[in-house]
Amino acid sequence: MTLRGPNLSLEGSTFGPRKISAWREAVAPFWDVEIRKEDTPDFRGRSEVYHLGNAIIGLTAASELRNERSRGLVARMGVDHVAAQLRMDGRATIRVAGEEVPIGPGDVALLDLAQPLSLDSTDYRAITVIIPRGLFPEGGARLGEAHGTVLRGSDPFGALVSDHLRSLGRNVPHFSPAEARVAAQATACLLSAAARTITGTGPTERLSERAPVLLAIRSHIDAEIGSADLSVEQICRRFGVSRSALYRLFAPLGGVVEYIRRRRLARAYRDLAEGSGHAARVSEIAYRYGYGSPASFTTAFRAEFDASPADVKAAARAEGASPERRPPPNRTAGGWDGFYDWVLTLDA
Repeated sequence: MTLRGPNLSLEGSTFGPRKISAWREAVAPFWDVEIRKEDTPDFRGRSEVYHLGNAIIGLTAASELRNERSRGLVARMGVDHVAAQLRMDGRATIRVAGEEVPIGPGDVALLDLAQPLSLDSTDYRAITVIIPRGLFPEGGARLGEAHGTVLRGSDPFGALVSDHLRSLGRNVPHFSPAEARVAAQATACLLSAAARTITGTGPTERLSERAPVLLAIRSHIDAEIGSADLSVEQICRRFGVSRSALYRLFAPLGGVVEYIRRRRLARAYRDLAEGSGHAARVSEIAYRYGYGSPASFTTAFRAEFDASPADVKAAARAEGASPERRPPPNRTAGGWDGFYDWVLTLDA
């Protein structure tokens, strides 16, 4: 038996600019890649990726580079999963919210893909697992709090997580589909426990008990993000929770009001970025997502993404006019053109 869907492979037999182009395409759902000009001729990279149905695991190796996940990329790609990366070889520095955290061989980084970060890396080998938020016992809330933290391979629990990911990487090609799903579930439980060792447990309710309602409310917010009726009061009525309970649920995510604000801006970014000359006017999008004027929308948008709505719309128009623009991903393709669909169709 084989895993759901073909595995994807990017071999390491070519070097230089051609390899950089292929590498950027392969990691596009997750990273913008920067490579120093002097390193371009000798750049090399190799990636083997497996779809487990409810998770993706990648076995990768590359020469020195910088990966960045900006707020613009987060908004544009719409990937809201959680990742853990085990460094097999090489070192890196993770930058999150102005903080720098080093990571070395045997260490495991916990990453919330709904939040920005950057990763400066030497030559490396790594195992990365990507899991949808709904697979975690607490809906990934603790992983959100632990974003950018590192489990040290020199510590007992960090070594346990490191050993688990190594074993997952060795055995993933041989799993049956049922075994692959169970392995992903076990990994999600282990990473959730790891996050709790970093962030601690809540003072009252257990997050695992609150996870279903948190996920339901987040889904509701995404479904109603363009509605003028979406508010704290409307959510409380819809789900039968008090304001204080709602605030506690969303505290790990920066608060419910902040969460709604950022989801609206992210959706506005995607609306602008998906246009190719036929997108709605900036003013229409501003009013669509609850802003009283295009000026206030532009101010909030620029603060979030370090670019104006007009800049994003112009870039989308230029890309749409380019003769080299790639076609939409083919869901039936076995190549990297379909990888973005793999990421979006993970199920818990």
